[in-house]
Amino acid sequence: MNYHHLTIEERSCIRKYYVDGLSYREIARLIGRNVSTVSREIRRNCSHMYDIPTYYPHTAQKKYLLRRSYCHRGMFHSQEVLDYIEEKLRATWSPEQIACTPCELKLPSWRTIYRWIYEKYLVNGNLKVLRHKGKSHGVKETRGKYSKGKSIRKRDKSVYSREEAGHWEADTVVSGQGKSKACFATLAERKTRFYIAMKMSDRRAETMENAIVAALSAFPPQLVKTITCDRGTEFANWRRIEERLHCEVYFADPYCAWQKGTNENLNGLLREFYPKEFCTSILLRNYGTSSSIPVALSLTIHWDGKDSPHQERSGRF
Repeated sequence: MNYHHLTIEERSCIRKYYVDGLSYREIARLIGRNVSTVSREIRRNCSHMYDIPTYYPHTAQKKYLLRRSYCHRGMFHSQEVLDYIEEKLRATWSPEQIACTPCELKLPSWRTIYRWIYEKYLVNGNLKVLRHKGKSHGVKETRGKYSKGKSIRKRDKSVYSREEAGHWEADTVVSGQGKSKACFATLAERKTRFYIAMKMSDRRAETMENAIVAALSAFPPQLVKTITCDRGTEFANWRRIEERLHCEVYFADPYCAWQKGTNENLNGLLREFYPKEFCTSILLRNYGTSSSIPVALSLTIHWDGKDSPHQERSGRF
């Protein structure tokens, strides 16, 4: 049952009937309220004039509004903490990274930082500082799909525990559809969160194959055990990748990006510096001299993600 707080008009009626000497039960019947509501209202909000209890509606309303102001969680941190959080938010740090990065200040949880942003305590409520810019909907996938390959459901369940290194997640980061064929190929190691971003001139299967092999062949064989990717056509040469790297390649289920959540989250960091509206082919020409990619990648190593709302769900398979 919904409960509505007493209004100033109802309090004025209570005052009139109370002065007239009506009982609490009669007052409750006249204003359409429960007798306990009337009794509690007079007991809590009455004033004492010369030790005589008296009820004034405007005084009662002020007391009510004062108590209501205490019901909402507010800001209980120093200005130094708020300035530190705002500085990191404007430097493209996510609330998770801010809360989980060790520092000398006592920081609130990432949930509190999100709440402060939404309640306009921080950055004037500007959601553009967040990873997804306040957007909760996704973009419809238009690229081709690849239906063959081994499902992630056949992958060893021990991979989900992140207890051993050598299990990678692969993906691509592209510019706006139709603007450029150039893109980044990205690889993320599940245990260490080690992240690799490589430039590619296009998203052909051969180009992706060579990029993955070139990046992972530099590691010892025991550090390249599995690779998990989505069903984009750029991963059609998965068999050749297995043969060249002597590893296993698995495919996530359609529309289940969380199954390779480590890579998806780290790609979001890269998007902070290279959003979709930018032309990737132009950016890639300056790849060797750009400092943005090292900055984006360095942000990922400052936290372990254990308290993140975006962390991958486990135990599903």
